[in-house]
Amino acid sequence: MKVSFKRFSLLTLSMVLAAILAACSSGAGSGEEEAKPSNQQDAGGPLTKYDPPIKLTSTMNETGKESLASGDTHAKNIWTRGYMDELGIDVSYEWIVPDANYNDKMNVTLASGDLPDVLKVSAVQFEQLYEAGMIEDLTEVYDKYASDLVKEFMSAEDGAGLKPVTKDGKIYAMVSFPGSLDSSDMIWIRQDWLKNVGLEAPKSMQDVIKIAEAFTFEDPDGNGKDDTFGIALNKDLPINAFLLGYHGYLETWIKDASGQVVNGTIQPEVKEGLRELQNLYQKGVIDPEFGVKDFAKMMEDVNAGKSGMFFLPQWAPFQVSSMIKKDKNVDWLPYPVQSIDTEPAKTQNHLSLGGIFAVRKGYEHPEAVVKLLNFQAEKMFGESAKTEREKYLNGLTGLGFHNATVSNLPANKNVKAQDEVAQALKSGDTSGLELEAKLFYDDIMDYRNGNLDKWHMERIFGPESSQAVIKHYRDNDLIVMNEFIYAPTRTMNTKQATLDKLRAETFLKIIYGNLPIDEFENFVANWKKLGGDQITQEVNEIINANK
Repeated sequence: MKVSFKRFSLLTLSMVLAAILAACSSGAGSGEEEAKPSNQQDAGGPLTKYDPPIKLTSTMNETGKESLASGDTHAKNIWTRGYMDELGIDVSYEWIVPDANYNDKMNVTLASGDLPDVLKVSAVQFEQLYEAGMIEDLTEVYDKYASDLVKEFMSAEDGAGLKPVTKDGKIYAMVSFPGSLDSSDMIWIRQDWLKNVGLEAPKSMQDVIKIAEAFTFEDPDGNGKDDTFGIALNKDLPINAFLLGYHGYLETWIKDASGQVVNGTIQPEVKEGLRELQNLYQKGVIDPEFGVKDFAKMMEDVNAGKSGMFFLPQWAPFQVSSMIKKDKNVDWLPYPVQSIDTEPAKTQNHLSLGGIFAVRKGYEHPEAVVKLLNFQAEKMFGESAKTEREKYLNGLTGLGFHNATVSNLPANKNVKAQDEVAQALKSGDTSGLELEAKLFYDDIMDYRNGNLDKWHMERIFGPESSQAVIKHYRDNDLIVMNEFIYAPTRTMNTKQATLDKLRAETFLKIIYGNLPIDEFENFVANWKKLGGDQITQEVNEIINANK
């Protein structure tokens, strides 16, 4: 979840939460043990129905009407009916707002002290609630009530998803943890252009540069005009996959030789990558107007046939699928990041949470949030999925799970599905495909039979696809994980925006050639002085405290 505090500073919110807690809880801060409310009934097993039903309040962010079945609303839909009919949980929402307004609205709710029973919050909001003592310890109810399926999901990547919400060995929230693999960086290259200029797939960073130059100077589209650029960029500088070729890990916390965690942005490897980008810009390989274009404009140029290479994660085919519908000869292929030297290039992966679901202190049935997760997992991935998945998702491949009060998906499920799909495509045997993999397989076969609308499925889940690149990273130990997986530190909250602006402005000027490459050293010094050193200290303290 992205964090946005437009109405309350963190300090203000902390003070308000603390004041509310002091007023509402006589034992808070005194060392006295608070009396926990006793359940009015036995909650039974993971999916046992409450009888009589219980009430549970929460909040909801709108995901768009297309994710709802006909006649359903965000307040009343297949999920809320299922909760009531099968679990005996009467779910209602205290408010429902668009995604863009959700965090601000939640800040207002937290500051008011009038909390719903289940709180879907950001990492920063979770930390504030925890520090104020306003959320339930869910350790025992998770151990007792979580289904085997949910526990399997939560155990992925050595239980990484639960680590940010675990304090002193106790779990204070449930999470939606998609895994880290889909954050992998890669290089996308127009395959038809590659053939036109007579070059092979890249095997080194030198090859990547050679391809980019050929796409600029050798008329890859064959129109006889000097109207193409090798590399597509925009003002937000999506250059991670390029810098990784120089072993530079932008905005990633990594361990140095001494074991200290440092920020990859200020390391000398990043400087070397910027040096080559500056060189390519001066040669004309990069659009001279990229610094004033946003992502949408960059992709508009790509779709217009102006560039033949860009750096995006596994979902990139969605951005260029319209090209294939217009001209079936157009094709894009993803490639792993490439190295400038003999040391293998690695991708950088980040742990992100799709949601944090806490329970307000004093709610009578804290186990209910676990049961709601059990229910969603069962309808999408359990035995029930065989007959009920379609109606709960508003179509087998729909987005209806966003309308569940709480939800989680199997971590890194996409790369697992790709492996199954690739084997089935090779053997022709689909008997071993799980439900989602079979859907992906069918879409790919649909594309191969002439439906260009399904090209993106070939490039995400087929043999030559983004998920195949991710599998390559995973199987060959080519992943550097961000060491910092926790909520932003105190100084991050006050200084990170300044540091981000400093980085963006300096790197842009370096690439443009308005600053010499050696200005990187001044950037590093300013980064440290403007809060970077303090943030580094806080990051190490938090990591060491959670070992």
